[in-house]
Amino acid sequence: MNVCMDTTSVPRWDEERSIAGGGRTFTILSFGDEAAEQARNLLLSFDGRRVDWMRLPAEWGDTAARVLRRQLDASRIGCRLVLVGSEAAVLAARAVAVAGGLVDEEIMPVPIDTADRAVYCAHCHTTHLADVEVGRCTTCPNCRAELVVYHHVSRHHAAYLGYMIDAEER
Repeated sequence: MNVCMDTTSVPRWDEERSIAGGGRTFTILSFGDEAAEQARNLLLSFDGRRVDWMRLPAEWGDTAARVLRRQLDASRIGCRLVLVGSEAAVLAARAVAVAGGLVDEEIMPVPIDTADRAVYCAHCHTTHLADVEVGRCTTCPNCRAELVVYHHVSRHHAAYLGYMIDAEER
């Protein structure tokens, strides 16, 4: 499957690994033990600034969403958010942060693992994690459709689009 890399929405994490200057406070959310070392290194780079570091479970879930929403509710102008963890957790946290009022320039995504992808099933509208490359197939655990993981990432759904491989033949 050929895709124009100029128009795809697949994250280019190296290009997105920056944050707007002028931040007064920084919050680092790290997801899981594997993210702790990278988060610790980032913590040191914000020397002289007020930094909160919160260690959360590796998997994104209700607890992590509540912690992030509480942090966003208490934030003021000049806050910056750093997200360190699996790609799925970083995308999910980014979606909550944007819904909570932050803009891309105030968020620094630092995925440390891109093996598991969150895949949104266009047929039953559920999301699942799959160890699958973009352009390959995975089975939706909810509706059992064989899905192609497409080169489109919905930052709203925090997932790659998955569509039925043989939809036009049905």
